Amino acid sequence: MNHSSHGGPYHVRPYRQEDREACMALFESNVPKYFAPEELKDFVSDLDDLKWPYLVMEDENGKIVASGGYGAIGEDGTVAALCWGMVRRDLHRCGLGRRLLVERLKRIAAEPKFTRVTIETSQYSRGFFERFGFVAKRVCPDGFAPGLDLVEMELDLSRLKL
Repeated sequence: MNHSSHGGPYHVRPYRQEDREACMALFESNVPKYFAPEELKDFVSDLDDLKWPYLVMEDENGKIVASGGYGAIGEDGTVAALCWGMVRRDLHRCGLGRRLLVERLKRIAAEPKFTRVTIETSQYSRGFFERFGFVAKRVCPDGFAPGLDLVEMELDLSRLKL
């Protein structure tokens, strides 16, 4: 299987209800470093009542290896928030997170109403998003859980370079 960042037999598609268990397994593979165990119930609740686009990435065998969504927030709906982005833990640093983020940012940028993108992430993923131009606006120590800081980040879409 090709796990390089410049290709690979991966396919991104919209989430379907039958993906629920596979997405829960993705989440659990990233506990406790990237997600706190207590966040699982919120993740599952969001999956069960999707209000925003949520995407999954499959390998050539149809196995889900990454997922993530986005949606409009704020009173005027001009801000897109990234949500629940994750890559199966054993596949980190293979370029899948980059491919999934680029796919989400392209979809966001294609909607003229959006001017900014925000994300609440942790100190462990902060550098990843900074490489795409996101800027930390606020850090809340232990904001997700003890030892898991909440980092609010923002990207001005006019500065987006993919």
